[in-house]
Amino acid sequence: MITEVKHIAITPMYPEEDFLRKVEIFFEGVKKALIIRLDEAFYTQDLVEEIENLSKKSNSIVIYNSRNDISSKKNIHLTSTDLMNYKDRREYNFLLGASCHNQNEIEKANQLKCDYILISPILKDKSGNKKIGWEKFEELAKHFNGISFALGGVKKKDLNASISHGGAGISGISCFF
Repeated sequence: MITEVKHIAITPMYPEEDFLRKVEIFFEGVKKALIIRLDEAFYTQDLVEEIENLSKKSNSIVIYNSRNDISSKKNIHLTSTDLMNYKDRREYNFLLGASCHNQNEIEKANQLKCDYILISPILKDKSGNKKIGWEKFEELAKHFNGISFALGGVKKKDLNASISHGGAGISGISCFF
């Protein structure tokens, strides 16, 4: 279950040559989650299978970003745009998560009974959104009915800050890859 997880890594869109080794290192130790979000040129069934096999060693979770093909996947992470367009969660036999930046998106995640959300950007932004800081993270996390992870400029050392502000852990790309 996702409640045991403190770290959610997101794959880089353009993985480097040592990518699978980094995935293997990420999965070492305690249970973690990995959101596969790859450019279409890198998204292959063979790569996905290798990642899934690596996750099994630590009983970790693989989640598929809605930017990629999710038609036959069991665990889905919705971008904020896809979250707002998602109509109805008819099945509950898979994990459903979403990226959220504001109260409106959190309300939609609650409506869909998402299992977790990534709240961003906390400390750094790459997309033009204003960084929100830890106090706003805490405020938004309180409004979600599930567990929240901090995203956006956070590092491994920020795990305790996330937890002390009502989060379950941290998420990111560069802090893990």
